[in-house]
Amino acid sequence: MNWQPVMLGIALGAGLWLAFSGLRRMFNKKLSEQERKKGFWPMNAGFAIACISMYVMGLLVEPGGG
Repeated sequence: MNWQPVMLGIALGAGLWLAFSGLRRMFNKKLSEQERKKGFWPMNAGFAIACISMYVMGLLVEPGGG
């Protein structure tokens, strides 16, 4: 079994989960402004992980496979 697609799928899911949790924190009006700004780190890291995962998925796709 090829584990590359599985690992990239897990990375994509984890990245999107991290980005979503950061966005939820940023839009939570119950937190102070300083606490809400801390949501930028997980959001940016999550989007970066998801983008890298999708980029590597694109590199692994065999060309010409219809």
